[in-house]
Amino acid sequence: MSFIPGERIDAAGAWCEAGALIVHKMLGELSYEGLLKPEPADDEGVNGYSGWRLPLADVTYTFRARRGAFDSWTVESGSALRNEFPADDPRVLVTDARTVLGLTGLRLADVLAELTATVANEAARLRRAPSAAELSTMDYNLADGHLTGHPRLVLNKGRVGFSASDRAKYAPEAGADIFLRWFAVHRDHAEFRCVDELSEDGLRAQELDDGQRAEFTARLAEVGDPADYVWVPVHPWQADETIGTLYAAEIANGTLVELGESRDRYRPHQTIRTLANLSDPGRRDVKTAVSVRNTLVYRGLASAATLAGPAVTSWLRALSAADPLLSKDYRFELLGEVASVSVRHPLFGSIEELPYRFHETLGALWREPLVGRLVEGERAVSFAALPYRDPAGDTVLVDLIRQSSLDTQQWCARVFDLLLTPLLQWLLRYGVGFCPHGQNLILVLDAESQPSRVAIKDFAQGVDLLDEDLDCYGSLPSEVAEEMLRWPAHLLAQSLFSSVFAGQLRFWAEILFDDLGFERSLFWAPVREVVSRFRDRNPELSVRFDACRLFAEDVERVTLNREHLAGQGFDKVERDDEFDVRWGRATNPLRAADPAGAW
Repeated sequence: MSFIPGERIDAAGAWCEAGALIVHKMLGELSYEGLLKPEPADDEGVNGYSGWRLPLADVTYTFRARRGAFDSWTVESGSALRNEFPADDPRVLVTDARTVLGLTGLRLADVLAELTATVANEAARLRRAPSAAELSTMDYNLADGHLTGHPRLVLNKGRVGFSASDRAKYAPEAGADIFLRWFAVHRDHAEFRCVDELSEDGLRAQELDDGQRAEFTARLAEVGDPADYVWVPVHPWQADETIGTLYAAEIANGTLVELGESRDRYRPHQTIRTLANLSDPGRRDVKTAVSVRNTLVYRGLASAATLAGPAVTSWLRALSAADPLLSKDYRFELLGEVASVSVRHPLFGSIEELPYRFHETLGALWREPLVGRLVEGERAVSFAALPYRDPAGDTVLVDLIRQSSLDTQQWCARVFDLLLTPLLQWLLRYGVGFCPHGQNLILVLDAESQPSRVAIKDFAQGVDLLDEDLDCYGSLPSEVAEEMLRWPAHLLAQSLFSSVFAGQLRFWAEILFDDLGFERSLFWAPVREVVSRFRDRNPELSVRFDACRLFAEDVERVTLNREHLAGQGFDKVERDDEFDVRWGRATNPLRAADPAGAW
């Protein structure tokens, strides 16, 4: 980047900087997915970068890039040119590449519109970008507003449905407080679930002050018996854009009653629909339904998964508490979803052939806040924040390593152990596959800024099982188990490859090579060591380990941008039906070191 940390950047400068970042990301990720096919050029750079040409219709793009693990591409910052001029508008790149990307007509327009919104949100982020050092010590819930979003998806902040004023109020980059609006829904159409140690009244008492509960109860009593209703917090955008329209009849006849606005201030995480309480950080995070399309799906709340959240949390907690490796040796934190509400629309909910987004319009999940899991001197950093690069070019990852007394290899080896050993225990001993992408993982650092343990969240829609019967599955309520997705071992293990190895670690390896000269072979060696060690120490799990194919010669390549650009699944009936995010195969860096040193 060309601007100075702490110096205010104007709108035009932020727009160009954001566009350039996305162009370079697009060249790398779309080449990785085989959508773009660059040709070698003669230009040589440093740190293993070499020149590439991308002829497109009447123009030619040139850039310098380095190949890495999973056959990925790292494009050197500032190297991309379009016909000898800086390439800083990803919309122009999409237009130039529309034929090879298979984009025409309405789909081309839709992609360009979503890409424009992504650039606008990224520009807003840049205008208030903190230094890496500031972000590494920032409150976990506030830091989320400064992140670049999904590391692989190019159109990662499109938020289709938000207007410009919505963006200014509700986008994480806006840094604005959000106030939830509470509604009451007649029990004929709503269902509440919670863990055994909680209750519906107890949850309301913990999440709302006495005075506000009294106000809401009095307002509800004007319509009907308060005992006949379930209370649910609603994102203000959802209240205006969806509840006020799709539920107009229910509001008119008293099936749905607006109670009022919460006094607590909330801030959104990158997912938009998950909100953290700033007024009282001890209160739970609230995951709400927001019928905005961001990345591959609309961000509503599926009824079955929402209602299953507390039961899945209780089941995972019981398994963890009985396992010394998880609960004592690694203290792998489960940020549980302890209560939930799902609402079935009286009309739309009865029409099964409607697209899934019409069935996911009203509901909430309450998730345990991170603050209650930290002790004196500890702090937390989202894994999604680690690759953050500030205007001066510094990253949070490097800053954290420098804060600790560990060298780079020691720091990486410790994080790999804290992360991978518990995930392998869950996968191989209990047949549980999480969705461990950067937004769902949290690194806890001790008072000496050294990695201490890892926390994970998102169980309702982020936990899958093996397609076989394990003894531990017997303690999972049958109605919950029936709704959970089942996969063969090698596909359940795919979550590690797509979300951790290819989804995060391949980016870390390139950052440390660029910033510290840390050889990529040294980075990947302890990854292989942690995985191998787990197999050696748990011979009774070797059959399942081998079935997961963790050391296969190659693995399926997850190509999220291919699916996103195709745009075929946005209005399907089932959220998970017909997605095809795997294309081709890539060399597996876990199998063996690369002779050329790329991993």
